Amino acid sequence: MSVDSVKKHKYSGLINPAGIFQFIINLLGLYLIFKAALVWNTDMLWVYIFWLLFSTATELKPISMPNNDQLTVSFAVHISALILFGVPIAILSSTVANIITDIVGRRGWKKMLFNVNQYAVTIYCSWFIYHLVRSGSGPLELKADFLAMVLSCLTYVVVNFLLVSTVISLSQGTRWLRQLTNDVKLEMIHFVTLVPVSLLIVILYNYEPLSIIILLLPLAMAHFSFDNYMTLRTETKNTIEVLADIIDKRDAYTAQHSYRVANYCEAIAHKLKLNQSDYETLITAARVHDLGKISVPDSILLKNQRLQPEERNLIIDHAMIGFTILSNLRFYKSGAKFVFHHHERYDGTGYPHGLKGDQIPLGARIMAVADSYDAMTSDRPYRKAMSVEEALTEIINNSGTQFDPSIVEVFVQIVRNELGVKLKSDAI
Repeated sequence: MSVDSVKKHKYSGLINPAGIFQFIINLLGLYLIFKAALVWNTDMLWVYIFWLLFSTATELKPISMPNNDQLTVSFAVHISALILFGVPIAILSSTVANIITDIVGRRGWKKMLFNVNQYAVTIYCSWFIYHLVRSGSGPLELKADFLAMVLSCLTYVVVNFLLVSTVISLSQGTRWLRQLTNDVKLEMIHFVTLVPVSLLIVILYNYEPLSIIILLLPLAMAHFSFDNYMTLRTETKNTIEVLADIIDKRDAYTAQHSYRVANYCEAIAHKLKLNQSDYETLITAARVHDLGKISVPDSILLKNQRLQPEERNLIIDHAMIGFTILSNLRFYKSGAKFVFHHHERYDGTGYPHGLKGDQIPLGARIMAVADSYDAMTSDRPYRKAMSVEEALTEIINNSGTQFDPSIVEVFVQIVRNELGVKLKSDAI
């Protein structure tokens, strides 16, 4: 795993937490690379060249993750190299391979320097654990050294994950734990599938060096299968969000409504310190919470007069329709219930099921506040937008009836702090 492209985030100087962290890792990495170069063995030239080409090939097409990590299959090459030939060849081949691929990828010298050095530190830590646990210093024995090999792989994953997540968290100003746990399940699945491949490379090389060529195709297929999954996942999310935006734009007064609601939900979730999974689920669902309005005709959706009972029923049904669409998509499945219940009221008089209090999912309670606030502060054909002060007062007045009081309190604090809004009454 490495740092993503320069377009995703920027580092600004050395006198900041991200710069200091990079400086420390770069210093350690350069020291390890220098030590590896000092014990360079010319007798291993062809081994070095082969592993350099192998490592470069595995770094050329990284998989970009939503959290700005990049995944490659170089893990398998690094681990097998350090077990078979020791830390110098593993570090040197990784260093040159990353220089080549980062230049080709135009990541910039700061990211190239950090990627090169964090890999050096990761490989060294993995090698240290391997030799600490290994039973002897003689030839590799699979049965006796299996534990050391597995722990070496685990060490590599943990150190690599911590270094990359930390620098992204510091450089972007995101919570460290949130950055660390973002998409962690997907990334762990990717790494876990590479552990047996790493060990198989070692076993086959010991049996017949050229036999590892037969692993190249399965390794490539595993990588591209995961890449295709991530591409499909991203394209599905983008398509649903575009559809939600098109629905918003059917009414000029509600354009960008879902985007703003998602931003309010993000601020509330951040303040409530939701765990990463709930945080991402809420924001993702908020972006498409009105998707079900695709079934509502313009004549009803844009009507500026009182709705007839049958017309109101069509509006009410949009929550169920949105839920039906989203629950069939794996990426949205966990957040679909928030969409279904975001018109429930805290006192149990909402729809579709009349849930009350904590019976309403937390994400739906958060979304209800964010959705109502944006609706009140947006123009409508039949009324002008409320001022921020008026909208907050209305939300406070409905605390405990329409809205969860604890969420109202958090949201009012957010608006006050960010916009400097002061209300005539501070009572919530």
